[in-house]
Amino acid sequence: MRVPRLGIPLNPLNILWSAHTLEKCCFYKMLDNSYICDLEDNILMKMANGSTNLVDATLLALETGDMAPLIKEELKCTIQSRRLAKGQHEMKVEFPEETKHELTEEEQDKIVKRREQNRLAAQRFRDRKKTNSTSLCKKIQELEADNTQKSYEIRNLRAEKAKLQTMLYEHLLVCPSAKQSIKFEP
Repeated sequence: MRVPRLGIPLNPLNILWSAHTLEKCCFYKMLDNSYICDLEDNILMKMANGSTNLVDATLLALETGDMAPLIKEELKCTIQSRRLAKGQHEMKVEFPEETKHELTEEEQDKIVKRREQNRLAAQRFRDRKKTNSTSLCKKIQELEADNTQKSYEIRNLRAEKAKLQTMLYEHLLVCPSAKQSIKFEP
């Protein structure tokens, strides 16, 4: 098996490259030589102690291009070495694997029923939304039609007012006595 980006065969011995070889790899160009040397030293120390976690993390980092597992494992190693240097006991953190249990018939029925209810509720929501949208469109059309009709009435009333004012003005020219009894409002 080869690392896709680098074309390097994957086996634990290939992890122990020299710093010069690592500099040539595009994957490690972002790292400085001191970090690479420290990494090699840590890997050698861990391999000597029989721990393969760091090697596995390095392989994973090479395969995926993600440095997170390698950094995490190196941090764990650093913490452990500091604890041992202080004379404290080695800390072991184990995460138990999650056990998956088969669902009972009742639980499966409950899930099916919940999915069906959810599907029906979603359909009702979509129908309600469509109905509301349709009713809003109708209301908008009605209001626009009403607005158009009222605008037409306003134009007609203004025209009628202008016509009546013209008739009144003409009448006042003929009948001056009517002028005194009429108040003009603009």
